[in-house]
Amino acid sequence: MLLELENVQKTYGDFHLNCSMKIEEGRIIGLIGANGAGKSTLFKAVLQLIYTDGGSIHILGKGQEELTLQDREDIGAQMAASGFSSYLTIKKCIPILDRLYKRFDRERFIEACRKFDLPLDKLLKDFSTGMRAKFNVLVAMS
Repeated sequence: MLLELENVQKTYGDFHLNCSMKIEEGRIIGLIGANGAGKSTLFKAVLQLIYTDGGSIHILGKGQEELTLQDREDIGAQMAASGFSSYLTIKKCIPILDRLYKRFDRERFIEACRKFDLPLDKLLKDFSTGMRAKFNVLVAMS
């Protein structure tokens, strides 16, 4: 099982998340829901960016505390924002990605950017919403 959540809970004031689901290996998913439904909270919990109030999360058949550094590098996820300064270009993001990920394939990434018509020298702040989405997906896949 790629991802298994069992009664994962998180409470912020009046908001309460309680989620269970299983995602099999080889699947690509997206969560769709109303604003404030808990989509980002769920992903943040899976990525251990926040603490949960209960439940369990297993990734690649392991509890979160059992994941190795290599396991974590194998996980590709992208939130709404890329995390890169909007005053960078894709060209300037490449060395950062290269340092962050041992298996980052610079040539494959550049080829994918060209395939999806993403300009390597344009500031990210000048990207359209669609261009930013393409960039975010390519970063996650790389």
